Amino acid sequence: MTHRIITGARGLVGQALTHHLTEEPGTLLAIDTTRDEAASTTAGEIHQADCRSADFGDLVADFLRGASRVELFHTAGFVPEPTHIADIDTDAFRALVDDNLTVAYAALRTTARIAAENEVPGALTVLGSVGAIRAHRYKAAYDAAKAGVASLVRSFALEYGPYGISSRLVAIGPIAESASTAQDGAYAEPLVRLVPLHRYARVAEIAAAVAAFGSAAFDMTNGHTLTLDGGLSQQLRPLDIERPPGCLDCKPTAPCGRPHGFD
Repeated sequence: MTHRIITGARGLVGQALTHHLTEEPGTLLAIDTTRDEAASTTAGEIHQADCRSADFGDLVADFLRGASRVELFHTAGFVPEPTHIADIDTDAFRALVDDNLTVAYAALRTTARIAAENEVPGALTVLGSVGAIRAHRYKAAYDAAKAGVASLVRSFALEYGPYGISSRLVAIGPIAESASTAQDGAYAEPLVRLVPLHRYARVAEIAAAVAAFGSAAFDMTNGHTLTLDGGLSQQLRPLDIERPPGCLDCKPTAPCGRPHGFD
């Protein structure tokens, strides 16, 4: 039987993934660092534990007894407010790295070690960000931490692959329902237009994709990354400022009338 672990189960993606996976065969352990008595989930209890704590290790060890496969979905993390580099002091930088990189390392290390010791194969799937390869303006510490997470996944892929444990990363772009998207205001429409699909990913489709990517069907993607950003990170320039073929004098402010995307 597949035993699935979700960290950050009260977060935006973690909560959606928790609800999604309750529909799948197997057992589920939902974990978060916060306790919210008013919140509910179809998964039942959400256990309170920090991935860096002994409590987390005890929860994982107890949960994996009798498992034939483990699937960890590490969704925990913290997205900061936009900040100029000069305004991020070393303590704030360190805290953001700790929340997004050290916690990921602890969750991966504990789960991989216990699974390997008990000869339980499976997958470690970690939520990352397209900011690991394409910098956000004003989120330097966050992007640096997420780049570190991508490196961690590759390291775990090499060391724990021989134990039958496949590690993988999901790089996520803007989410339609996120708090940061809600704050875009007047920037919302032009920002969405930068995405080749002309929309942001919905949290429900992210949850479905992450669940599928963490399954046995994708075990051969060990060390690799699935990017869910609608094509945002695949372009050199946005369409609004890319000169189309044959339009030598065409400008975004004075298009020639051909259907090449300015309107």
